Amino acid sequence: DYYNPDSEQKNITEVIIAKHRNGPVDTVQLFFHKQFTKFSDLSKLPG
Repeated sequence: DYYNPDSEQKNITEVIIAKHRNGPVDTVQLFFHKQFTKFSDLSKLPG
């Protein structure tokens, strides 16, 4: 939302896991709850 205010995906954050000692590297999308300053897994959100 900050860098692309016209985006259709509001409150969606992309996190890049570039280094992981014992696991895979990946890019994941999380939902950002502004009122709580909290990130949640998109698959666990209702709806």
